[in-house]
Amino acid sequence: MRRTMKAIGGILILALGGAVSASGCGGGTADTGAGAGSGTAGAGGMAGAGGMAGAGGTGDGGSGGVFVPGCPSGIVCGEGDCCAVGSECVIDACLPACATSVRCGADLSVCCGEGDVCVADQCAKPGGNCLDWADCAEGEFCETTLGVCLPQPPPGAATCEYKPPPGPLTPVLEWSWTESPIFPEFRQVINMPVVVDLENDGTPDVVIVTSNNFNANQTAFLRALNGKDGVEKWGANVDVYADANRVQPRMTPAAADIDGDGFVEIVAGKAGGGLIAFEHDGKVKWTSKQSDGTTPWNVVLDSATVAIADLEGDGKPEIIVGGAVFDAAGVLRFNGGAFFGANTGTYGAVSIVADLDGVMPQEIVSGKKALRADGSTYWEQAALTDGYPAIADLDLDGKPELVVVSDDTVRVQNPTTGAVIASVAMPGNGLGGPPTIADFDADGMPEIAAANGTAYSVFEFEAGETAMVTVKWQKTTQDGSSNRTGSSVFDFQGDGAAEVVYNDECYFRVYDGATGDTLFEEKNPSATIHEYPVIADVDGDNNTEVVLAANDLFHLNGQNGCPYGTNGLRHGIYVYGDAGDNWVRTRKIWNQHAYHLTNVNANGSVPSPEPASWLSPFGLNNYRQSNQGAGVFNAPDLQVSLEASLAPCPGGVDLRAFVQNKGANGVPPGVKVRFYRGEGPNGTFIGEAATTKALLPGQYELVVMPYTTLASDVVMSFYVEVDKDEAGQSGQNECLEDNNGTTLGGVKCGSVN
Repeated sequence: MRRTMKAIGGILILALGGAVSASGCGGGTADTGAGAGSGTAGAGGMAGAGGMAGAGGTGDGGSGGVFVPGCPSGIVCGEGDCCAVGSECVIDACLPACATSVRCGADLSVCCGEGDVCVADQCAKPGGNCLDWADCAEGEFCETTLGVCLPQPPPGAATCEYKPPPGPLTPVLEWSWTESPIFPEFRQVINMPVVVDLENDGTPDVVIVTSNNFNANQTAFLRALNGKDGVEKWGANVDVYADANRVQPRMTPAAADIDGDGFVEIVAGKAGGGLIAFEHDGKVKWTSKQSDGTTPWNVVLDSATVAIADLEGDGKPEIIVGGAVFDAAGVLRFNGGAFFGANTGTYGAVSIVADLDGVMPQEIVSGKKALRADGSTYWEQAALTDGYPAIADLDLDGKPELVVVSDDTVRVQNPTTGAVIASVAMPGNGLGGPPTIADFDADGMPEIAAANGTAYSVFEFEAGETAMVTVKWQKTTQDGSSNRTGSSVFDFQGDGAAEVVYNDECYFRVYDGATGDTLFEEKNPSATIHEYPVIADVDGDNNTEVVLAANDLFHLNGQNGCPYGTNGLRHGIYVYGDAGDNWVRTRKIWNQHAYHLTNVNANGSVPSPEPASWLSPFGLNNYRQSNQGAGVFNAPDLQVSLEASLAPCPGGVDLRAFVQNKGANGVPPGVKVRFYRGEGPNGTFIGEAATTKALLPGQYELVVMPYTTLASDVVMSFYVEVDKDEAGQSGQNECLEDNNGTTLGGVKCGSVN
């Protein structure tokens, strides 16, 4: 016997016998009937009672479900509106299904091509793969989830940005390393850490020098820590722990891919003198040799820093320490002086590499002398005391100035002659440490910052016939041991004003760049050399961290007394992140003491030739500051559309949520999708699901949640919300947070007659 079918809107009524076929947009059919069956459905098409399929997908048919003529698709949207076959619900409207799952345009009516993204309401093809901004072309940014270059919306174009809210800094300790099972007594860290990705696995690592004595004639061990949790990466049988391969405790290492094998190498001071290089896995690579290639080069360098650069731009990096230059195999090319770049005397050579005149090769620069790539003298100011250099365009005329801290004085010098343009005595006492250069007050002009034994200060430079350097602000500090500590710079909130990140003998502090006000302070003892905190995305989560070295050897011995005495002493490595992950994101690498953004690529390779960091299009006119370059504020914008499939009626409905990223940056998998019976999040909770793939701008994913109807469910409303947990907290920093939910009303499931 055949029963009569009645249609009221989109009601599905059980039938005995017979069948109705509904076409999906994918060209398949959805078979329904009294018997079990299987059907294929395109986007919006149905596959029998209980059978569901996404775009172009396949579902298993069920028994007893029939689509009535009033809603052949079995899909309702908005206030119970029936979508046409081959359509899907987009916000509250039925639109033709998009096989590529990439929607674009102000009303999302445009379906982009396969592999496209949607940026600023325009479909676009992604560029190449990237690790950070330096890998992308001008006009592109490096998307942070999948690492692809996407078009950066031009100035004035509508885009999706998230800027950290103004407010106090809220650092929290993410992890620390304080002792190793391998030579555990070697646990003091007094050198600047190096952050690089040793295995190219997407997670940076922290490379440190650990010692139990700060005498340059003693020995130390190189160690590598996983950036996610601080767990050591090298076992006890690795070359770094062999007696012959111990390192010097007072030299700051550098890391880069010096041999072109695709992995970084680490170059450190060797115990007993000279240099030693290790492969990324801790195997010894070479020890430094004289120019004959066989005789050891074993000069003892007290507290020097290692730099790596490609001087000639020929694709073959050099290793520089003081004025000594080595090829990538560790063979000496020339020695311009082991103490080249020391702030007076024979302690702590910190030289830099820069193209001083815009004509390759690059030069090796100290405070009183510059050397050409062949070792000849480019310029020399013999009457000056040597000092610690940095370089940037202070007056924005397209030409750089050389900044030198020497003998308690800050000097600005002509980079092509070395002549002093202006100078000022540093507040406080002590010789002074390596300078940083950044825009500290968001006025568009770079300032200079440096510490000495009793003060940290920021200086303004004014160009002109009577050029001058003046003190902007100063703060009392304590560094009576080396009085040569360095510092780093970071704009945590992305407001254009960089903060100072500094550690003296007793405290780690963050200073407001414009005023010098202390924004954060933590006990963190050090005997000090010229180390400084490092700022990087150290765990690869697209959030910024600060990496601190700590040592308490001298403090425990009664030296370098701090106001807190021994209560608060610590040693090792400490990594801090923001409690709300609100710090502006940055790079995943900081490879050497003379770091200046363009000196190293994101994968650890050495730029060849190296771009001048102070020139357009790079816009990175600073020194010892990190940032992410173009697109640093680009953010995702998650929104959701909700439709109901009546295929399982009368026993239930399938809630189908289309989660789309309408922003300007990607989101990783795992976005939470929460479903409710009712018109808002205060309704009855049905269940939670999650996206399963990363979503680039414009892309969307279908997430399905079944709902079993109750006897009282005649006309139903449902609510869906994305990127919220049970406490209503968001997981992603979006440009818009008020469009993460939507309601579907007027859903009628029908009954058996």
